[in-house]
Amino acid sequence: MTNEEIIQYYDDLIRLATSKCNSQNDAEDLVGDTMLAAFTYMHRGGIIEHPKTWLTNTFYHKFHDHLRKKYRAPVTICLEEGMDVAEEQDDEYSASEEASNIRKELNHLGFMTREILIRYYYGNQSISDIAEGLRIPEGTVKSRLSAGRNQMKKGLETMETRKNHLPGEMYLSFGGAEGLKGEPMSLVEGDLIAKNLLILAYDKPVTISDLSKAIGIPAAYMEPIVKKLVDGELMVQMDSGKVYTDFIMTRPQTSLHSFRPQLDFAHKHFETIWGIIKRMSDEISEMSFVNSMGTEERTKLDRYAVLKALQDFQYFGTGDIGMPQFPKRKDGGWWFAQAIVFDAGYNRKEYNEASDYAIHGGHRTSEAVAVGRTKRIRFYEFDTTLWDNPHRYGGAYELYFKHIVPLLWSIYDGIPLDTTDIPNAFISYIPTLERFGIVGRSGDQLCVRIPVLKKPEYDAVCAVIKHATEEIKTAIGEEFKNFIAPMKTPIPKHLTSVPELFRYNEATRYFVMSVVREAYDKKLHLKDVSTCCPPVVLVYEESVF
Repeated sequence: MTNEEIIQYYDDLIRLATSKCNSQNDAEDLVGDTMLAAFTYMHRGGIIEHPKTWLTNTFYHKFHDHLRKKYRAPVTICLEEGMDVAEEQDDEYSASEEASNIRKELNHLGFMTREILIRYYYGNQSISDIAEGLRIPEGTVKSRLSAGRNQMKKGLETMETRKNHLPGEMYLSFGGAEGLKGEPMSLVEGDLIAKNLLILAYDKPVTISDLSKAIGIPAAYMEPIVKKLVDGELMVQMDSGKVYTDFIMTRPQTSLHSFRPQLDFAHKHFETIWGIIKRMSDEISEMSFVNSMGTEERTKLDRYAVLKALQDFQYFGTGDIGMPQFPKRKDGGWWFAQAIVFDAGYNRKEYNEASDYAIHGGHRTSEAVAVGRTKRIRFYEFDTTLWDNPHRYGGAYELYFKHIVPLLWSIYDGIPLDTTDIPNAFISYIPTLERFGIVGRSGDQLCVRIPVLKKPEYDAVCAVIKHATEEIKTAIGEEFKNFIAPMKTPIPKHLTSVPELFRYNEATRYFVMSVVREAYDKKLHLKDVSTCCPPVVLVYEESVF
């Protein structure tokens, strides 16, 4: 008797198991244990003359043992006299890679395939009944039924050995407004499996079974994770059951390919660009409400204006490509996601060095409505590595974006923090915000250390910024467009939801800070700065009441 001959009885066993077990997972586990017992028995020299009877009795032995453990019942087993039954084996074979692969193979079927097998073998449902119950074509039922059986048998026959591993690390970001529960970031935060499923489903649509085999985790465990990603709109599930990742992913190799060319382009046009930026900064500094600020606040406002003018050119200086319309999401937000992926074992040294020439997270906006005596407050910020602290939210990501605006406004407007809804966990983050130049102290009192503008004042600053952006666009816009076109990031053909602008992110990633850092090196920008100087601004609308 060979392994292949034993495998032929798998269908009979799964039919028996699904009629006895309340859980499909239990049924599959028991059949897997029964098959493994047979292989172990033969591996140790045992001979199985009547395989169907042997497997049936061994199954019942394991089934009763399962019930005994479940209900803590005493041992009561009745078997035909003289019939061999496989006992539990704790030997090396049971712990071997071969045995492990058998168990894994039984768990790698996708949900729909397992559901069809259950319905077909449990109660002998017909193909037409299954099709009607699941609302799928009969042809799909037949093909899934056949594929499930074949996949199971093929896996058991070949005893595939594969190295299962997590393919890498993914860092998600997004543009727009997050969902009610912090989507899309909350969908993957702290979930390495979810991130790697997204990586694996990026290049082409794949089945859950494909993902299961690639990552080495049973399909039944991964299905809720995939469902979460599909419901959260980071993945799409096709009519065929396959899934794919529905946002653009890039790798550091793509980014670094365009790094040096961007530095060279910025250097070539530096005099032209900085001449325009200098006139913009002078015009803003002459505004009366800016003159009334302290030196530190004026410097931070100037940093903000410089970065916004250059980044707006980066977005709009590409000719016909403009900012996309963010789609409304089921989670209540409106956003586009994007990510960078580091393959396992990738040496990040060169990428980390280049990151000094990148803006981290782009231009971010946080907002609060009806705080204290105001109608609306917005906090605009950039993160860089030049006299700044990228990712200044540290380990308090959710707290930061939910409470930074109420905290800053409460401090600015003199509202006692103990009368607000700001949690103590974020109030305890204040020393970090002091270190990052966001808040400070005047005597014993907390104060904000950033520019605070009324909305009409901010609008006036933005008008000057926009004029500068248009000047840069007129001066070098066409050349910039031709420069970045060959470096556009390729995407899989099936991925149609990615905004065209996002495909230019890596081709323009280092442009803004290349200009800024050259100005800094030439002592034309941030000349006397020696402490953390974040490019941020707080803007409020005065209440009409």
